[in-house]
Amino acid sequence: MRNRSMMIAALVAVGALTINAQTPQTPPPQPRTGDTTQRAAAPAAQSITITGCLREEKAVPGLKPNVAERAGVTEDYILTDAKMAQGSPVAGIGVAPRYEIEGISDEELKKHLNHQVELTGVITQAAPTADDPTADFKATSLKMVSATCTAPK
Repeated sequence: MRNRSMMIAALVAVGALTINAQTPQTPPPQPRTGDTTQRAAAPAAQSITITGCLREEKAVPGLKPNVAERAGVTEDYILTDAKMAQGSPVAGIGVAPRYEIEGISDEELKKHLNHQVELTGVITQAAPTADDPTADFKATSLKMVSATCTAPK
């Protein structure tokens, strides 16, 4: 009987160790008290700052406005000659040559047509597709850099 009790106890202990080995023992790191550094988000959601020339889609060679845009109901605004801004919190990543701008009101964008602007936000569609030849950028802020666009280099 004693051997049987010891065998059951050993099996229970092995089972407990197996279950314990499958359970994560280390909690995710927490910010230290007084730590004010911001943790980096996933690259796709990382806020960046880009500059370029703001144009209406119909003024960008190679792009064709949809039916609603051609009728004057809506308008897409495109940042052309896009480059990473010097003050961007992220550096060293490539940016598309142009972005369709979202997140800023049409009225605000219209004020800055053909201006060199700086936009801060996130890339929501990084790679153009056959159906949508322009990457998408959801801006959270817009700042005019120059009243005229610089020639592309």
